Amino acid sequence: MMRKDASAWPPSRYIRKLHRRILELRSWLVRELEIADKAGAFRFRCATVREFNRCLKLYSKEPGTIEWIRSEMKPGQVFYDIGANIGVYTIIAARQIVPGGKVYAFEPHGANFSRLSDNIALNHLQGVIIPCNFALHHKDGYYDFRYGSLNAGTSDSQLCNNSNGGINLADDQIVELKNAIRVDALLASGHVAPPQHVKIDIDGNEYFILKGMTSLLRSSDAPLSIQVELNEPHSDAIITFLQDHNYHLVKKHLTRSAARRMGQSADPLHTGCNAIFKRSP
Repeated sequence: MMRKDASAWPPSRYIRKLHRRILELRSWLVRELEIADKAGAFRFRCATVREFNRCLKLYSKEPGTIEWIRSEMKPGQVFYDIGANIGVYTIIAARQIVPGGKVYAFEPHGANFSRLSDNIALNHLQGVIIPCNFALHHKDGYYDFRYGSLNAGTSDSQLCNNSNGGINLADDQIVELKNAIRVDALLASGHVAPPQHVKIDIDGNEYFILKGMTSLLRSSDAPLSIQVELNEPHSDAIITFLQDHNYHLVKKHLTRSAARRMGQSADPLHTGCNAIFKRSP
């Protein structure tokens, strides 16, 4: 960190030049990673190890999510990526629904949203993906958004239902006042189109997102498929809620980390996994 000493301010020309060179070097170290397969090439900007690892494990971290996107999403459809992070699945889905489709990528985390926007531009998908830097919830209003980390590519940040969510925050943690809205209210505003497919992965608040789209799930525009991460204590409630709204569970698939945990435990596949639901005829 460059410290400002009043007795030595402004810094000498040499010091200013040195700091410019350091910043230029740091900018140069931000890498663009290209991942190619039979569907094409995907490009991602990586300034941290966490971002690099997230992109590098694109196909191995959640292979079930990739399979779902590529088997279910068709040109002209609308996809909601709720908890888009830096956009790895957002980008893949966008390539599946062109031409004519639209992706709404919801990501309230500031650094993740900035990198998500970078990656949209890097893949020339500005006309397909609409990034949304606000939270979704079951009640409209303002809530504390607790940052687990300020770095891009990280997870475990969360919108809290109550002030601080009843959690004792560390001195160095940031809590942002964040606007949240129900999916139903967002659709009623006319600013977004109803989705044919929805992915919800927000580290614990998935059930509340679903409650905020009750009208959509009961309408003729209800999504064809929904993938939602199951987390305790809401796993059973999510399954029951979707079954009550005419959706049936067709598949559960593990993330890479959950598969590793399963190998070390005899617990049934019920939490820490992704569940795919389809609308019943």
